[in-house]
Amino acid sequence: MKLRTRQRKAEGSMLKPAPVIDCARLLHYAFVEKWIVYSGRTLLFADGKEVGRVPCLAICEYEGSKEVLLFHCKRDWRVIGCSAHESVFAAKQRAEGVYPGLSSHWREAHVTKQRAERFLNEHFGNVRCIGCEKRPDQVEQLFTKGRALVCDSCVQELHKMMQDKAS
Repeated sequence: MKLRTRQRKAEGSMLKPAPVIDCARLLHYAFVEKWIVYSGRTLLFADGKEVGRVPCLAICEYEGSKEVLLFHCKRDWRVIGCSAHESVFAAKQRAEGVYPGLSSHWREAHVTKQRAERFLNEHFGNVRCIGCEKRPDQVEQLFTKGRALVCDSCVQELHKMMQDKAS
């Protein structure tokens, strides 16, 4: 499910990112202006091709993860490719290797965990598991039958209950 983005005009024609990108909370972002040098190599591949120069970068984190992600994005903040890093500092170092001189262009997003949760709740609305009420980003898989949605955990729990009852 694609996340629609709420964005505001920032500098020039660039759009400020939403508080959440690919269900991950936004920590820092940077516009890769045309005059910023590109090393010519990202060493990041998507669909068998190396991701080249991108106009936007974002550092994000998934709830509960110990790593941060460096997203290489299009102008509208759709992710083209990403790499995982142990810290924000490490992600920024990696970006600096690809775009020398970028370090002064990072902006802190100031997105709290609560704001990210509100954004995801609004985005997904009533699209939740009928058993546990978790959103699609909180489960491995959602199964659909008509309008009913059931997550993989609830299906497994139901299966276990049926096996126990049969014993």
